[in-house]
Amino acid sequence: RGTKKVDGLFARASFGFYNMFYLDGSIRTDRSSALWSGSQNRYWYPSVSGSFVFSELLKGSFINFGKVRANYAQVGNDTDMFNLYNVYTLNAPFNGIGSAINPDQFKNQFLRPENMTEYEVGLEMAMFKNRVTFDVSYYNRKTTDLITPVDGSSSSGASSVFMNAGDMVNEGIEVSLNVVPFKSEDFSWRLGFNFARNRNKVTKLSEDVHYLQLASLQGGISIGAQLGEAYGVIRGTGFVYDDNGNKVVGDNGQYLASATTTKIGNMNPDWTGGVKNTVSYKNLSLSFLIDFQKGGDVFSLDTFYGYATGLYDNFTTGLNDLGNPVRNTLANGGGVILPGVKQDGTPNDIRVDASNGNGQGNPWGYLSGTSPRQAHVYDASYVKLRNVTLTYDLPQKFLDNTFIKKLSLSAVGRNLWIIHKNVPFSDPEAGLSSGNIQGYQSGAHPTIREIGASLKVQF
Repeated sequence: RGTKKVDGLFARASFGFYNMFYLDGSIRTDRSSALWSGSQNRYWYPSVSGSFVFSELLKGSFINFGKVRANYAQVGNDTDMFNLYNVYTLNAPFNGIGSAINPDQFKNQFLRPENMTEYEVGLEMAMFKNRVTFDVSYYNRKTTDLITPVDGSSSSGASSVFMNAGDMVNEGIEVSLNVVPFKSEDFSWRLGFNFARNRNKVTKLSEDVHYLQLASLQGGISIGAQLGEAYGVIRGTGFVYDDNGNKVVGDNGQYLASATTTKIGNMNPDWTGGVKNTVSYKNLSLSFLIDFQKGGDVFSLDTFYGYATGLYDNFTTGLNDLGNPVRNTLANGGGVILPGVKQDGTPNDIRVDASNGNGQGNPWGYLSGTSPRQAHVYDASYVKLRNVTLTYDLPQKFLDNTFIKKLSLSAVGRNLWIIHKNVPFSDPEAGLSSGNIQGYQSGAHPTIREIGASLKVQF
């Protein structure tokens, strides 16, 4: 048990001119007991933001509101307590003799505070009597001196050591658009769109480290930060390709695997978005939200084992190119020819036995230790019907002379339909962890569809 203390000072100032120009600034400094004393344990949070409401110059036009903004900020961060000094772990006495062991994770008294610097520019507008509104922004965020455990040689006496492990950059755009295509006294139709795109890059790692492993996972893959790549790459053995991009098979007809581990995926999506539709007639409204994601990768331990043991239908059912059941022996016309080329560059014509779902008997050789782990990395794109809500507002005449101002009854459905996905047998969002370790599935549970009701009362 222990206590971490942080104290700080904060100042802020705001200015506005002619209802058009606004300027805000702040500065904060914190001092943390979890960092080395002196200059090492103090970090700063300066920020400044400015905006110009240009619609004040355009009164009477179709532009109801318009603003450009720019922001800059720095944020510091310390670490958890007890990460500075190595201490022995005391064992329970045995026969009256005490003992202690070294920690399995070395601490670091020279840790510096993390720092994040970000700037953002944006545009907000409302037009045509607020029937069209949008907000678009661009941001650039740089994180330096990231504090995290770094794997080390076990000969040092510990498996990892706390370090200021590196720097990374995030930049992207975010867009939201709301449109009211039709509106009358009794009927209205509202559309909302949102879009987000982020690009992440690890720009520096400590000392001679080129790959910072965050997790080593079952199935022979790892997830980590690779210099020059995005934070959250998936590494493992990959397919072997020829110069024309064809997969190469070995003498046994199974796909060759790369001799060393390499980048085989990236857990970060290319972009995400959503569309919300709301239709209202008098006191009744119906809304639905569709979410979508493009890109991002996920490794499935479920198919890694499932394909190898015949649990799924991959090479366990159906007919082959000869018109025979694939599970027949080779002597009886079974087996499959995997798409690709042989090592001499000619089209693959080696038929692989598929009569046994285990080990080398499986066409992919999943449990033989030779299969490319890349075979189980899938595109995590999806389109989902995320939410449907039907709401009825009780007419106001029934609430007159009561203490209730508004009463609404809703029927709500969530995660009703996966309209499109590329990951087989599971939800692309089903993962082993909700923290930094993304892009990995193991024993993925079926997606839960929720249907319920709600009552909201305003007083």
